[in-house]
Amino acid sequence: MSENPLILPLIQDGTGHLYTSAHDVSALLRRLGAEWSGWSGTGVRPVLDGPTVDVLVQALHGLADQIDVQCIDRRSTTEGSE
Repeated sequence: MSENPLILPLIQDGTGHLYTSAHDVSALLRRLGAEWSGWSGTGVRPVLDGPTVDVLVQALHGLADQIDVQCIDRRSTTEGSE
C-alpha cells in the first residue's frame, strides 16, 4: 500500500449532502489502479492474478476517462452558452 493515504476532499452543503469534484474522483480511480498494479507486480498481494488486475485497472482508467470527457463536454457546453 502507498505511503500516502487515499483522500477524497468532500464539501458539505447546507442540507448535509456531500460533494466532491469530478477531477478528484477520476484522480482517485487512477490512483487505485496504480495501487492495484503495484500490488500484483511486486507480489505484495500474491493472490492477485496479474491479468485480472490489468483488466480491472483498465476498467478504472476507462471510467476515469469517461468522467473527464463528460466534464470537458459539460464545461465546453457551459462556456459556449455565455
